[in-house]
Amino acid sequence: MYNMLFPREPKPLAGKMANPLISVVIPNWNGKKFLAGCLDSLKEQTYEPIEVVIVDNGSKDGSVEYLQENYPYVKLVTFPVNTGFSPAVNAGIKASTGQMVALLNNDTVVDPNWMLELVRAMNEHPEAGSAGCKMLAYDDHALLDGAGDGYRRGGLPGRIGHKERDTGRFDRKRYLLGACGGAALYRRELFADIGYFDEDYFAYLEDVDLGLRAQAAGYKCIYVPTSIVYHLGCGTTGSGYSPLVVRLSARNNWNTIVKNIPTPLLWKFLPHICFWQFYYLAVVTVRGGQLVPWLKGTFDAIKLLPKMLEKRREINRLRKTSLEYMEQLIVESEKDLGDSKARLYKQHLASIGSR
Repeated sequence: MYNMLFPREPKPLAGKMANPLISVVIPNWNGKKFLAGCLDSLKEQTYEPIEVVIVDNGSKDGSVEYLQENYPYVKLVTFPVNTGFSPAVNAGIKASTGQMVALLNNDTVVDPNWMLELVRAMNEHPEAGSAGCKMLAYDDHALLDGAGDGYRRGGLPGRIGHKERDTGRFDRKRYLLGACGGAALYRRELFADIGYFDEDYFAYLEDVDLGLRAQAAGYKCIYVPTSIVYHLGCGTTGSGYSPLVVRLSARNNWNTIVKNIPTPLLWKFLPHICFWQFYYLAVVTVRGGQLVPWLKGTFDAIKLLPKMLEKRREINRLRKTSLEYMEQLIVESEKDLGDSKARLYKQHLASIGSR
């Protein structure tokens, strides 16, 4: 299978030991138009060997037939309907055989050294259970799509550096709260220890939830700026103010708080939670006119509350890090998001002034 994709002899990272097989899991839903760009860029990876697993979520655009005809080496997992991101990638992870597993959005093109740099960083940082990369805009390589997942005390996530110009600020390797699930590498033992992506989420915030769970269990996340991905973004799911996005985001905002914030911190963060959740409500209502989807998402979260409380107990059972560590992690992540937003505002003012 692998020789069809990588006919050359493997090039070990160091020494004479052969590189371990790495699996790349790509979820796909009606993304036929993206697949060639993504898969052809994977052919150019300097790291070997790589296994490619595509999970098709009931596509109606001929994606499966296209893959079978043009990329027969791809391991294909198919569902008759759209199961959502979490069930799809979980199925792909379970079907994969690599020592480590990467997740990759179908609407991406990866730099030739993308995987090499991720694996090198994981080898250098055994304390890390995952690694994230620098994501740049597909149509403007000087514009950041994100430099890792961020999270606020109020339970609102964000992408660090999103829409900032790539001026070198994010060229330093460092620890993050979590990696964006659109392009990340995970140790297989991480899933064995803490479980897979939460399938009750369907889509949105599942990577933030996994990041928080991993941190609680003692797994760090390393950001690798030399590992680069070009991301189109919202290629198949629509805008951030669509009814589906708002409903799922509202529901999973609450789910993530309930599951992951320890009780002492929950009380301490309560003013922030009230502010940021109502802030999100105001934004999606005023800008997007999506009050009803927000209400539906909140009601869905209420219905899921017993199940989320049960998962909370399991997360607490596996917890290895202190409350102080988790608080500092979230506070620093919130500062990253705040600083990024302030820079973006200055960038916007500068662009207006130059006109």
